[in-house]
Amino acid sequence: MPTKSDLKKLAKVRLEEAEHLYRKKLYDGCVYLCGYVIEFALKARICRILKLDDYPEKGEVGRIFKTHDFDVLKLLAGLQDEITITKNKQLFDNWSIATKWKPEQRYSPAGTYNASNAKDILSSIKDKKSGVLTWLSKRW
Repeated sequence: MPTKSDLKKLAKVRLEEAEHLYRKKLYDGCVYLCGYVIEFALKARICRILKLDDYPEKGEVGRIFKTHDFDVLKLLAGLQDEITITKNKQLFDNWSIATKWKPEQRYSPAGTYNASNAKDILSSIKDKKSGVLTWLSKRW
């Protein structure tokens, strides 16, 4: 089971990998890894909120927590009322871009995403003021 620390590190590593893929013009892979950046950051936040050393993965509790659904993860992380258009429009807009991701994208044909798509998603994650990872990393 990954620890909170593992999840934080994985979020940062996946972002570095996504940026590398972007520079190599491998946009599909870049976009795909960006989803995991957000997922791992949310799961690290959940560990903090629930005071867990490890993210639950086994048994009935693990079944509930083993999700890629950003709306469920946002709820479990206690952020349902934080990421709203009225509280922080820029964060909400970035969240809306970054969380279009689904793990099934791994089956998308090559060339599904272009430089513009990948740049938008990377920007939505790492914007210095209201990027999703920037914002989450202050709360994990």
